[in-house]
Amino acid sequence: MSQSEPPVGSSDKKRGFFRRSMAWLFSQRHFHFKLLSGTAAGVIVIVFLAGIFLYVTLRNHQQEILRARTIAIIRLSSRIENDIVALETGHRGFLLTGKPLYIDAFQSRRELIKRHTEDLNSLILHNLKERKGLMKVQGVVQSWLDTVALPEIQSRQAKNGTPATAEEAFARTESVALGNSLLDQAREILQSLQDEEQIVLNQRMQGQEWATQSTQILDFIPKLERSVLEMQKEKRGYLLTGEANFVEAYKRAVTDFYTYNGYLSILVANAPGQAELLAEVRSNVERWINGASSDNGEALIADIRQTLTNLEKNELGVYQTRTAAASRERVIETSALGGLAFLAVVLLVVSNSYSFVLVRWQLAKLEGIEARIRSIIQNILDGMITVDEQGVICSTNPAAEKMFGYSEKEMVGQKFTKLVPKSYGSEPDAKPVICAWPEMAKRTGHTTLVLGRTGKLVSFPLEISLSQMEVDRQKLYVAMMRDVKERQRFETEIAAEKESLAVTLRSIGDGVITTDVQGKIIILNNEAERLTGWPSREAIGKPLRAVFNIASDPAAQTRAQQSGYRTEAQSILVGLPENATLTSRDGTARVIEQTASPIRDDKNEVAGVVLVFRDITERQRGETERR
Repeated sequence: MSQSEPPVGSSDKKRGFFRRSMAWLFSQRHFHFKLLSGTAAGVIVIVFLAGIFLYVTLRNHQQEILRARTIAIIRLSSRIENDIVALETGHRGFLLTGKPLYIDAFQSRRELIKRHTEDLNSLILHNLKERKGLMKVQGVVQSWLDTVALPEIQSRQAKNGTPATAEEAFARTESVALGNSLLDQAREILQSLQDEEQIVLNQRMQGQEWATQSTQILDFIPKLERSVLEMQKEKRGYLLTGEANFVEAYKRAVTDFYTYNGYLSILVANAPGQAELLAEVRSNVERWINGASSDNGEALIADIRQTLTNLEKNELGVYQTRTAAASRERVIETSALGGLAFLAVVLLVVSNSYSFVLVRWQLAKLEGIEARIRSIIQNILDGMITVDEQGVICSTNPAAEKMFGYSEKEMVGQKFTKLVPKSYGSEPDAKPVICAWPEMAKRTGHTTLVLGRTGKLVSFPLEISLSQMEVDRQKLYVAMMRDVKERQRFETEIAAEKESLAVTLRSIGDGVITTDVQGKIIILNNEAERLTGWPSREAIGKPLRAVFNIASDPAAQTRAQQSGYRTEAQSILVGLPENATLTSRDGTARVIEQTASPIRDDKNEVAGVVLVFRDITERQRGETERR
């Protein structure tokens, strides 16, 4: 045999183990445990799936919290940037015009900066680097206020007037320090904070945010290209007409470009190739803005547009790749969850089927037992009635229906005392009294003689045995009833026969004594009482030799000893002589003639002795005289 072949009998052992396992699974042993385990299997699977879904929900919730926190940080930092710009605008507006409304806007913006800074600080408590950056922003803004803005505002308020001419205003503007370089530090720090938060968000939620990120990139690239085209268009309009409105539109386009470029810089921060292309676009735009020649400018614009096209193609390819990967992941996750759900359904079906089979078998077994019990109740010869605590009949069997002459429908709901109106006491000669159910219920566990009454109002003697049981927490009584009318008739007949036998025995002229197998006296007739001198009430139960005192016969004793008798009755039969002298209780001696006969049972075994004897003293005396 080769090594790859399984050992002989291994498959039979496996089949035998499988059969034993199946036999144990579907056996009646540990029924409740198996029933509960079948249900528990389904519950465990459901709890497991619920745990998975809960985990996914909590994870998504955590990511949602992180997303909301990052968005709030970016929003607040942007608001602080806007507040700084508005603060600087109010400062410049007051310096140029001297109007108080700019002072009010300046002061309100200072309060907004303070409030927004506190809100932002509460969001970045656990990030030491960001907190240090925010503190630096606060320091830079306060330094600008203390060294530049407030002194210049106070100086302007001291002069208490507005410049009379545009030249004077321009000269005053040239003479003050607007503080752009100082506030630019704060703006750079805030922009850096926004960039870092966006990068962290992209890294932590790469699996969920890539679609939104790619969508935003693909949305901003056309806008960025549109702003470049607007710049080129407005520049050409100004060169053709020289009108100032083209200059304003040009400036707006430049602002839009830098805004879109800033957004894209944040979005492509994790993609070095995309960030490099975007940086190249910005560099070419700045070269174009700084005054490239006409031909060179056209080439730069073409390069910018081509670079943006390449940037868009790259992002579109990344988006399609990620979409395909995400689709596969969703298919896999959905398939896995579907498989788990299908497995759960299968386990539930199997466990419920298993439980159903066990329950069905158990119910079939219970139905068989119930059918047997019902058959016994229906065919039992004694009447059986169930009664509740108030003495109302709940059910009956056919024997009880036949006994009382009522149908079950007629008896159910009626009082038990309607069928048993009278009962006897415990005394032998007691007269029947009215039957009350509470008194009857006290005789539970005992047999009671009562008078039953049929539907035709015929009374008959009944023997009732009451027992108590509890069904569904309700106490019930079961009354087993037997018609003792025939038994009383038989007892009367037996008593009559016994009395007739006693009369017969008393009328016999010979003495008669009956004993049991132990030789103890059972019956003495009148003649036996006269000859032995023992009254019947004293002699019954005593050994025969104590009452029937006869002279011993040595020959008879020898025969009895040789026979090896087993009982006293056999000894009497073997050792009793035919003639003997009987000495009565008062000492009178008589010669008697006796005969002993055995009493045999249904197995033909000796169960006692009948001894018949007569007084022959006078007869022997007469014979002696004749001789």
